Amino acid sequence: MNTYYNSLLQVDLNKISSNWKTIQSALPDHCQCIPVLKGNAYGAGLVPVAKALYASGASFLAVAQVSEGILLRSAGLKDAEVFVLGGVPQPLLAAAVSHRIGLTLFSAATAYALEAECARQQVNAFPVQIKIETGLHRNGVLPGEELDKLIEALRNCPHLKAAGAFSHFAEGEVYGSPLTMCQFAEFQRGVAQLKSAGICPPLLHICNSGASEWFDEAICTGVRIGRRLYMDSQKHPGEHGAIAEACCWQSSVTNLRTLAPGETLGYDGAWTAPRATRVAVVCVGYADGLCPQLAAAHAPVLVGDCRAPLLSTCMDQCFVDVTDISCQIGDVVTFFGESAGGVHLSAQEVAGLIGDEGVFLTSLLTARVGRIYLGLGTSA
Repeated sequence: MNTYYNSLLQVDLNKISSNWKTIQSALPDHCQCIPVLKGNAYGAGLVPVAKALYASGASFLAVAQVSEGILLRSAGLKDAEVFVLGGVPQPLLAAAVSHRIGLTLFSAATAYALEAECARQQVNAFPVQIKIETGLHRNGVLPGEELDKLIEALRNCPHLKAAGAFSHFAEGEVYGSPLTMCQFAEFQRGVAQLKSAGICPPLLHICNSGASEWFDEAICTGVRIGRRLYMDSQKHPGEHGAIAEACCWQSSVTNLRTLAPGETLGYDGAWTAPRATRVAVVCVGYADGLCPQLAAAHAPVLVGDCRAPLLSTCMDQCFVDVTDISCQIGDVVTFFGESAGGVHLSAQEVAGLIGDEGVFLTSLLTARVGRIYLGLGTSA
């Protein structure tokens, strides 16, 4: 265990790259797999993951904020196509233009502001992606009158280039979702409106990881992949190629204590011992990113190679019931991933206890968790 951190997230860059290649190889020749690297690449590490994917052939990278794009440029990814999926505060337009970080458009006002900035910096053919509102009701332009206004603005913005159009499903993980079907139809309506106006963006994308696993008709010229870079479908594992889990989070036992029946542990008596219980204290808590709901659900962890339930968590420590297993101070505790003895605890299984995608477990991990990298790009 690294001296400087109480816990480590091990990230296998070879597995992430292999997952991307598996997805890309299953797509039609005209379609590209776009890695979504928002939120520090879902907690796995923006720059190392981006470098590994770019080296593997992923030339188009999606982020959520201009600052993430600038980090990629500063890390040496000068030739990658980088674009921001969400809305951008207008004071950041200048930085986006100067670093050539493609932006999402869904309003005429932003188009004109961006045009003025491109003209000021003498930047031509600045890439923009048109976000079409289809039912998530977050950011986007509605087909019809709203989209007509944006089309008119684009005609008056000679420095901008419509490089893509996209939308986002509200229920992409739900196989056969009627809402998803309706959203795709609305997306097609918006794309048809663009084309009838003479705007033909080459990159069209609406599928996320979940929809890419079942909604073949909606796979256009791109799919945006986040969760599938790191792990398989929670409900339909193994159905869409060899997707491997790429991350493993581990810490260690720092104390052991035996509670008598009726004794409590944690703040406000969070848990009461129903029997004589041997408790291991582990040196991470919710300030490290251990979700309190997992403790409340008594999620499993691996102590050595044996499963044991979480009991409660504090800010910096958590408690595990080790009554029925052999345990001593210093034993490695795996919250998800593979133990030294080869026992695997799936992040999808753990996250499923709180109704979430496993990838968000890594997204929760804070800077107090050290990251170590295996495989290509480990010098990043």
